[in-house]
Amino acid sequence: MRELSHPITSGMQVYPGDPAVSIESALSVEQDGVDVSLLHLGSHTGTHLDAPSHTVAGGRTTAAISLDELVGDALIVHLAEQRAHANYGLAEITEALGEIPAAVPAIVIINTGWAQHFGSDEALNHPSLAPDAAAELWSRGMRLLAVDTLSPDPTGEGSTDFPVHEIVLGDDGLIVENITGLEGLPERVRIGFFPLAIDADGAPVRAVVLDD
Repeated sequence: MRELSHPITSGMQVYPGDPAVSIESALSVEQDGVDVSLLHLGSHTGTHLDAPSHTVAGGRTTAAISLDELVGDALIVHLAEQRAHANYGLAEITEALGEIPAAVPAIVIINTGWAQHFGSDEALNHPSLAPDAAAELWSRGMRLLAVDTLSPDPTGEGSTDFPVHEIVLGDDGLIVENITGLEGLPERVRIGFFPLAIDADGAPVRAVVLDD
């Protein structure tokens, strides 16, 4: 198996405006007989799942998402090198795949190469997916979109415009953000996303290739 998740650590990068991450000692073996950590983090920390309720009023929360939706065959789109703030779409996806299958797996993962910048200011300048490409992938069977960036939409402080989220989450689909470790994987893999068992608008996940 291969891990595709960023470790959760104190002070790690988060989406602008999200809660800061801290992991502190709450109890210690020396004083209390046990080690227990106090965690402070947002539901969209690190590699994480966006439930529909993240951007859709009344949408499904993580408690209504089955593991069957989060485990299965996936198509990985390894894009050619992307520039900062690039907007990639059907042309770039077609170039990467040779052609886009008429029917794609329910899980589509897009590798922009930007995971290498996670934790730096350059991570904010990531490329983004064109909304019409997201709509086309949805029409061909995608139900979970995973990206190696902070968002499939452009990231900006205070931004409230999330067109790809509106397409995917608005149709009751799912998004996973901040995937890493995609280099060298074949286009077709079996993958699992395992979120914390909480009822919320999202949750950190362990993303794992199951047949690597």
